[in-house]
Amino acid sequence: MKDRKVLRSLMMLTQVGITMLVPVFLCAGLGYLLMRKFDNEIWFLLMLILGVGAAFRNLFLLTKSFYAKDLEREAKERDYIEGLKKYSGEHPDEDFSDVMERKKKRYPENKGPTRS
Repeated sequence: MKDRKVLRSLMMLTQVGITMLVPVFLCAGLGYLLMRKFDNEIWFLLMLILGVGAAFRNLFLLTKSFYAKDLEREAKERDYIEGLKKYSGEHPDEDFSDVMERKKKRYPENKGPTRS
């Protein structure tokens, strides 16, 4: 299990490197060709900036999918706390301080069937 996490992290690191380098070098190469053809150095600079922008866009899209599960879990926790706040506002006589401080959950998980 631990080896899979390490392997997945190494694959992600490799993918990030390739995602960053390929657009930069392709656009820089195209910019160099345009610079030589039109005899104007601005083409190289423009294409290099375009390549860096494309690389960061690709990096954003790649990492966004990598952290989607964490964002979903955080949203569920936030909704749970907001529901507790709303419920405690409707029922002011109950004490929710331990739940709001995340010391315990309001509704504990089902531990499965018990034997009598």
